[in-house]
Amino acid sequence: MKKTFAMLLTVGMMLGVGACGQSATNSADTLTWEQSNQEYKKTTENFPFALSDGDQFPSDMTKATSDNQLYQKGWGEGQAYFYWICSTENKILNNSDDGSDQQSLSELEKVTDTDWFKTYYIDEDNVFKNEVIGKAQLGDTSIMQQFYDSDCTWYRDVNGL
Repeated sequence: MKKTFAMLLTVGMMLGVGACGQSATNSADTLTWEQSNQEYKKTTENFPFALSDGDQFPSDMTKATSDNQLYQKGWGEGQAYFYWICSTENKILNNSDDGSDQQSLSELEKVTDTDWFKTYYIDEDNVFKNEVIGKAQLGDTSIMQQFYDSDCTWYRDVNGL
């Protein structure tokens, strides 16, 4: 269990390095908040999956505390995907008694086949699919709960949870 949580924490930290401090050059792989937010908006406009339980994407992604913050290309897209993942996990974690969680788990599993997941989500050991989704399919949502607690702060803040 500790090893699994450490893996999830590591994956979360790898994804979290997308926002970085101002550098001397603005390479093609770094974006301003405005550029990254446009990437986020473009992603939400054509998002491949529906949000759960009437959730709506926020009009803008969260902004870093520094105006000089640069973002890695793909950060805005990742914010949209993480918001959707968190919306879906919230539905699963709060509806595990009515059977709708199995349909939501099937939806959640589809994210692992997206170009975004394959490009930006570093999960060589398939922890997300095997530990988060797989165990939840068997009725154990404890690892999903840990993931939700550590990686879904923005989603919870936006939705007053």
